[in-house]
Amino acid sequence: MRANARANPNSWLYVVDEAFDPNGNVPPWAVIGAYPVNADGEIIDDFHFNDQYRPSPQALGFPEPGSNLEYLLQLIHTQHRPPEDLAPAVLDAELFVFAYTPAQRTLVGFYDVDGTVVVPAYTSKSLAPRDWPHARAVRGRDIIDLLGGHPLVLNPDDAITAVVTPEELARVRARRL
Repeated sequence: MRANARANPNSWLYVVDEAFDPNGNVPPWAVIGAYPVNADGEIIDDFHFNDQYRPSPQALGFPEPGSNLEYLLQLIHTQHRPPEDLAPAVLDAELFVFAYTPAQRTLVGFYDVDGTVVVPAYTSKSLAPRDWPHARAVRGRDIIDLLGGHPLVLNPDDAITAVVTPEELARVRARRL
């Protein structure tokens, strides 16, 4: 850092989120802030925080995602990706849903805290509640017609959760046909 400052007097030394290559194309919201560099190439201890900064999942200390869908949930949560990216990813993902038996092919809904029936699904088997009789794997694209109009709640017991409506999933599926 100091060598960079000496080579670039009268400039700014930018601090970039750890998820980004500081020598690559860094979006403005991935810059944490900057230190001014004086005419002698010395870093001035006067950090200017970027109020547009959006910390990455890595910077926030989120656990390593177990799947592409988990990573996308983290990126959406940190506003690195738009929420509209979720439904297409759900269709392509493997989800784990409640089942009374391994052979069960129907979905089971539960009441959420607001009294709405929702269908819980997990992005990895390890996230599914241990007290479930079974956590059955199902492809997202195969779940739409089984939802019965009820929303799908991803990782409801996790720090990062999301709700996807059957209408959102059906729209994405229709665009793909």
